[in-house]
Amino acid sequence: MGIQETVGNDLIKAYFNLLSEIFRRDHLRRVALYGLLFIAALLIPAVMAEAQEADGQTYSVIVTGLGGDAEYSKLIAGWGKDLDSSIKKASQNSDRTFWLAESKLDGIQSLCTREEITKLFATLAARVRPQDSFNLFLIGHGSHDGYDYRFHLPGPDLTALQWAELLDSIPAEKQAVVNMSSASGATLAAWQKKGRIVITSTSSGRERNFSVFGRYFVEAMQNPATDADKNRAISFLEGFRYATREVARYYETQKRLATEHALLEDTGEGDGSREPAPGTGKGMLAATAPVLDLRTVNVTAESPEIRTLRAKKRQLEESIEQLKYQKASINSDEYMKQIEKLLLDLARTEQSLEALEKTGK
Repeated sequence: MGIQETVGNDLIKAYFNLLSEIFRRDHLRRVALYGLLFIAALLIPAVMAEAQEADGQTYSVIVTGLGGDAEYSKLIAGWGKDLDSSIKKASQNSDRTFWLAESKLDGIQSLCTREEITKLFATLAARVRPQDSFNLFLIGHGSHDGYDYRFHLPGPDLTALQWAELLDSIPAEKQAVVNMSSASGATLAAWQKKGRIVITSTSSGRERNFSVFGRYFVEAMQNPATDADKNRAISFLEGFRYATREVARYYETQKRLATEHALLEDTGEGDGSREPAPGTGKGMLAATAPVLDLRTVNVTAESPEIRTLRAKKRQLEESIEQLKYQKASINSDEYMKQIEKLLLDLARTEQSLEALEKTGK
């Protein structure tokens, strides 16, 4: 029984006891009762809200890092925007979701410089409580030189150890980090901790190619079918499974050797797993920790037009990725002609999709 229900039951019992006592007395006491009940009707919602607040809230930070060129910047920012929108829609509260990006975009909290990230974590360290949950999502480029991992930002980067210090500053006992960058596997050992879920899009720092895991993890948050156990929530384990399945499909259809292998670790020790399952002792925490609570989302409102546009968006992004991969073998003028056409088509598709999502049609 939750604290909200306990408080509610205690209040109800108290008022019924008061009711019994008063009706044994005179008419004036009954009049006084009506006044008390009226006041209670005003106070109970506030008490319930306070009780619900005590159960814990979820805070989410999304950082879309440096793109390096127009194509990657477009993809990275687009995934960040989609994830930000999905989390805010599900939580119905934008005050606990923060998106930092490399350029000034609608909806961002601030630019994703090391200074701004550090400032935000300091603010959250004073605001987040132990009973709250804290989720960090990194999308972009990462690198590893054999010693240090760095997440690429405008200006000075943040290393794996610096991110670990920022995460440890947050009092929330339940944490999750999804690092969707290249070379992200190098962060697992530095970030694993009891009560913390760590997902990396690569298995080591040696997998340095741009990671497409982010596209499909974000897509998982937009697809109600990701909720495999039908409990009206998308867990970190369900998001991980959806994304890894789609990453494998992507490399197969592109007829390319996979250059990324995602890992999940949620025990606070040991190696990450490519195929976590509660039966193996891996993924138990991730299976119960929701990224999104779908009970607040009208999943039936998504129209065929929205689904069609989302599919087109994914196809365009995959075409951009394929063209980037073939860049060295294509005439530079022809490459620019093709990439500009794809980027323009992607921008138009995103604009149409955003307009439809706002109207729900």
